[in-house]
Amino acid sequence: MQLVESTADLASVESIEQELTLLVRRAQKVYLRGAPAAQVVERAAYGILAWLHDMGPLRPGALAAHFHLDASTISRQVTSLEQAGLVAREPDAEDRRACRLRLTEHGQEVLTATRAERRGVVRGLLQSWSREDLANFASLLAAFNAGLDHQLSQSTREESQP
Repeated sequence: MQLVESTADLASVESIEQELTLLVRRAQKVYLRGAPAAQVVERAAYGILAWLHDMGPLRPGALAAHFHLDASTISRQVTSLEQAGLVAREPDAEDRRACRLRLTEHGQEVLTATRAERRGVVRGLLQSWSREDLANFASLLAAFNAGLDHQLSQSTREESQP
């Protein structure tokens, strides 16, 4: 692994930081526009719905750990999703005292529509990119997110130590 040391590398890091700031600010605005007929779910709700879809029913603690959030934050978000009919609680077969969260049929429909809308926006933005550029961007973005996840995991462990 190369170290970021040269002036050119530092300039690239500064540029990446600036572009990430713009990305975060603009991406949410683009996604919240949504199609008029589609039920738009906000970013946190979308993440939870997508993770439950991809992983299957999970305990609330597993969701909190995945998103690096405390239990009370996940609890508030899940309560909102339950009230909207997107998520339901079911008994955990391994521990009847615990529950697992699963997508409802309505939650699946909303997720499918939201994913289609979001992916359509991304497809439109990337339509002029080559296959190679798309593959490279996907790979680099995955590596960047893995680094963020690792950083958050380390921070969480350090905060929980006495």
